[in-house]
Amino acid sequence: MFFNLSKLNILLGGKMKIPYKRLLLTMSILTVVFIAGCVDVSVQPIPNSVNYSSQIKVVNLVSGAGTATLTLNGQSLGSVDFGSEVPGPQLTFLTIPAGSKTLSASFTSAASKDFQFAATTDYKIRIFLVGTAASNDLVTHTQRYIWQTKDSDNGKALFPPDTGQVTFFNGSPDAVLKSVTINNATDTTTITFDSPLEMGDGAPYIMLKSGSYSFNVLYNDSLHTTFDYTLGAKDRYTAVIYDAASSIKNTVFVDD
Repeated sequence: MFFNLSKLNILLGGKMKIPYKRLLLTMSILTVVFIAGCVDVSVQPIPNSVNYSSQIKVVNLVSGAGTATLTLNGQSLGSVDFGSEVPGPQLTFLTIPAGSKTLSASFTSAASKDFQFAATTDYKIRIFLVGTAASNDLVTHTQRYIWQTKDSDNGKALFPPDTGQVTFFNGSPDAVLKSVTINNATDTTTITFDSPLEMGDGAPYIMLKSGSYSFNVLYNDSLHTTFDYTLGAKDRYTAVIYDAASSIKNTVFVDD
């Protein structure tokens, strides 16, 4: 309800004098107090920090450089032989804070080098050191979000039941991968890569019924490297072709 103070003053015969400024000041203070009393003080405060993290493994594919001793932003990761990964094949990916990183590699047969990369928040990443002792580089291969695990609601779409998956990565400095022929007891399939895989390139995952397979990878138009592997249900793998074309090698790393 609102009152016209001027009219009220007239009705009282003009004898009422209202200290308008003081009255308005008092009403303003009361309004502020009322509004402050309505503030919800139960709201939780914003945290000072959030834990942003990534998961990584590092693979040494530098031809002719020997073993690499690795340090990540001052943290020792240990040593990794040519064609191997750290943490090792029986160990889980290493959880690290996300953000810009410096990976220092001290090789037994090549000059030491610092590599720069970004560990993207909430991603599982395999890091490949590729090239030769004279010229080498770092390549990151993102696999999935760290929370998309095979037995979670978020991971169901990535891990179909009774299905294994394999991706191919080229770590050779002078081999170009063209296609892969896949054999099992009942079938033979040849998959040509959308684009030939040069050093540092990877292909999408190939989904196969879980079981034993033979893989024949065609590189440099007429050369082949072969291997056998058994794919587990809801498991994912990275098949790596590496070393110089004249001494080509292959290995399979477990992703999930």
